[in-house]
Amino acid sequence: MACSALVGILCFFAGRFTAKPTSHDQVGTANSTPSRSTTNVASEANSSAFENTAHAPSPSWDEQRWRQAKARPPSIANTTALAELLEKLATTDPKRSMSLAQAEPNLMLRDILMQAVLRGWGQLSPADAAHWALALPKQSDRETGLISVFAGAAATNPDEAIRTGKRLADENPGEAVSCGVHLIDALCNAGNFLAATQFASSGDEGTRSFWMGQAYSKWASFQPQEAAQMAVSIADPSLRTQALHGVVGGWSMADPATLVQYVTHLPADPDKGSMVGQALQRWAKLDPIAASTWINNNEGGPEMDPGIASVATMEALKPDVAASWAESIANPKLRSETLVNVLRTWATTDLTATRKYLASTKDLTAEDRAEIESVISGLSNPSTSQ
Repeated sequence: MACSALVGILCFFAGRFTAKPTSHDQVGTANSTPSRSTTNVASEANSSAFENTAHAPSPSWDEQRWRQAKARPPSIANTTALAELLEKLATTDPKRSMSLAQAEPNLMLRDILMQAVLRGWGQLSPADAAHWALALPKQSDRETGLISVFAGAAATNPDEAIRTGKRLADENPGEAVSCGVHLIDALCNAGNFLAATQFASSGDEGTRSFWMGQAYSKWASFQPQEAAQMAVSIADPSLRTQALHGVVGGWSMADPATLVQYVTHLPADPDKGSMVGQALQRWAKLDPIAASTWINNNEGGPEMDPGIASVATMEALKPDVAASWAESIANPKLRSETLVNVLRTWATTDLTATRKYLASTKDLTAEDRAEIESVISGLSNPSTSQ
């Protein structure tokens, strides 16, 4: 029954998105004529990209398998099979492969096939494939196309992928950041983490911080210890900080508890407090009890204060839990300021509990205590406060 439902849904979309073909000049040989879309227009306008790509005969292409798959009813499995065939064909003949993909009248399935072509074309000539993708009129289509191109290139020829990425970033400064990020993602997904970080460090002032953060974040989400070791070895202080923030971002998604312990043992750094806070916030979201217990049992020192304060003011924490976090702050002034923020919010939800806490705490300065008393008075007598 589930299979029948899936086939029914796919047939519905096939009928819904099928457009009646119109006559136009095709990019290459195809079994049928596709509808004229912005994609076709872009491919025609940028047809030189195909001509610049030298290709050899395609011994892996199986025309009979293609025709048999095309004759079957649309389905995800069948579209995947078609995509695999076109991806292989594109490694030797991207022009014909793209023509066959564009001949698919179902817009949803056509896009799947075209992305497969761009992956294969990226293995053969990433520069030509990327230029074709960047000629597409829609920003979303350009982004998706570049992702596919770099995915194919990074998996088979990372050096050429990097050369292409650098050239595209120079040629398209307005899209340099996103172009580099897509390349970095592709390199990391293929396991080429060092290549990704080397590319990231080559960026200029407008791109490097984004690229460094992305490269080390992706690396740390898979291999946190290795990424951290590489980050701390960077001689340039600015680059090292950018890399470490990336490590914290990626590592916090994989193992925030271990990350907190690692960051607290880093050498003194002006940005260490914010990194601790970034790690603690992630841990507190996943397991606030474990995070609080660890803070209470470990002497982190003043460097941990900004991180603890950032956790204490998280909206997701219950007021009493937030107050206990604030109490862990070593610096008296920051501890009092953080408690003020916690109590101000607490008073709007539970005046009685706030009064009780205010009467018992000794962690507020006289000035901050007076401020909270004023807040409580205003909430208790709204007409007076007005």
